[in-house]
Amino acid sequence: MTPRPMPYEEARNAVLATARAMLTLGLTIGSSGNVSARLAGPGVGPEGERLLLAITPHGGEYDLLSPEDILVVDEEGEPVAGDGLPSVELELHVAIYRSRPRVGAVIHAHPPMASAAAVVRRPIPPILEDQVIYLGGQIEVAAPAPTGSPELAANALQALGERNACLLANHGALAVGASPRQALHNCQYLEKAAQAYLYALWAGAVNPLPADMLQAASAFYHLQ
Repeated sequence: MTPRPMPYEEARNAVLATARAMLTLGLTIGSSGNVSARLAGPGVGPEGERLLLAITPHGGEYDLLSPEDILVVDEEGEPVAGDGLPSVELELHVAIYRSRPRVGAVIHAHPPMASAAAVVRRPIPPILEDQVIYLGGQIEVAAPAPTGSPELAANALQALGERNACLLANHGALAVGASPRQALHNCQYLEKAAQAYLYALWAGAVNPLPADMLQAASAFYHLQ
């Protein structure tokens, strides 16, 4: 699915609704994490148009924010609409949009199970069909780097590849989608996969999908 351009107010409302849902679903706490939606840029709108995105503000607690608190900025962080500072992870979001033209929304969260798996620092093999269908297969772990750093953005981009989710070592989770709603669902699929993986480790056996089931599920991913 290719993202469609969204008017500023629609994007700001969608980002806020997604951030609040992330909080309600227990995928993060307080102001932790960040959410963005692409408004324009490579793959969306006229060719050559500058990248614009709506993104949660730095330090804003999601249940206390209004749509006007969601910032619209360009890839350099220059304000287009709204006051305040964008999330410290702006560079991470921009790097993904630049690399993945079909991505319309990015979520960085701290779900409990995915965060635990990020501490383990092992890739999550393809163990569930929905993991493969919606996330693209094995979940890789980005090498550790400081919050908000260019290194974190580069490491996350490498771990994400062409998939819809990855783990950030000793940090949390990253999920993308064509829309904020889809990115949120992918964040939930990632948390489910991480939970299944950790429970399987504790039980003593992690059994990946058989080759025929993996191939069939992978075919569906490319249709998403």
